[in-house]
Amino acid sequence: MPPYRELTYEIPLATPLQNQAWIAERDGPWRLVMFPGTPARKYLFERMLRTAPPDIEVVLLARPGYARGHRQAYLSFDDQVAAAAPFLDGAKKVVTLGVSYGGELALKALLDHPYTVKGAVTVAALITEPRPWVQPFVDLGGAPVVRSLVPRTLHYARAEVAGRRLQIGPLFARLKEVTAPVTILHGDADHLVSMNDARTLKSYFSDGADVEIRKIRGGTHFLEMQTPKALYAAARSVIARAGG
Repeated sequence: MPPYRELTYEIPLATPLQNQAWIAERDGPWRLVMFPGTPARKYLFERMLRTAPPDIEVVLLARPGYARGHRQAYLSFDDQVAAAAPFLDGAKKVVTLGVSYGGELALKALLDHPYTVKGAVTVAALITEPRPWVQPFVDLGGAPVVRSLVPRTLHYARAEVAGRRLQIGPLFARLKEVTAPVTILHGDADHLVSMNDARTLKSYFSDGADVEIRKIRGGTHFLEMQTPKALYAAARSVIARAGG
């Protein structure tokens, strides 16, 4: 039996959108819903899907803009979190996990669906801005000579990184409301997002909130591919702290 299967489903947007997800189905009461970074790439999560725990159902979302047939970027956090709606149906208790750009989506899902989402894990979350060397290359992608040579999904990623700037203030202001457990994972060898972003994220929660930072020694920006065990250990920690 394959370790996981692909699903095609409809995202409940104003204009409904067909999307993809990959699921390692389990009979247990918990589900881990994963939001990839930008651009969203399934292959980065292949090891996670293939090594899903026997007692936790695991879902990887394609994210709007990156599934088959998508021809535009979806910059609204609301639209992105709507992609998880079919998996927040109350059938199971949920922990959300978000990588890089997806970290903010995991937190928004926690805030918007508190009765279903019992905790969150952020992984190499982009909270402020990428490291200084990154932005010149991002800008280069929009130059007329280069633009036509860059894959469409990389333009979507450029738009998402820019589009998040107007949305993160209201989102981070709401983090004071969070009482559910949150684990912040960050590698100390992350070449794209500084470890300081992990500390900045923790500062947005209220004093005494159940929020921990786990530093991954030698961890890169791609912890989902590098060390799935660390991500699953973080998810288990959140489940345990949520009373699971």
